[in-house]
Amino acid sequence: MRLKANVLVIGKLKKPWTDTAGNQRVAYSANVVQNNGEVIDNIRLSEFQFSSLEVNQPYVITADFGRGQNGGYLNIVDITPQK
Repeated sequence: MRLKANVLVIGKLKKPWTDTAGNQRVAYSANVVQNNGEVIDNIRLSEFQFSSLEVNQPYVITADFGRGQNGGYLNIVDITPQK
């Protein structure tokens, strides 16, 4: 299912982690709010999406909803500045 949402980016996070093969990786994410701060969530991003975001700016997110081993997740397809 494809979803669209208007969000406000309130923070960006870049965390290093090590995979099971011992390779160093980096996870990129952003904290977002909706409905005047009522809904707060963390979204996972690609490095390119992460680098294009500015904190305290509104964006339109296009995402695909999927289900995995750990439950539901969003795959961010596109994130663009709100006009």
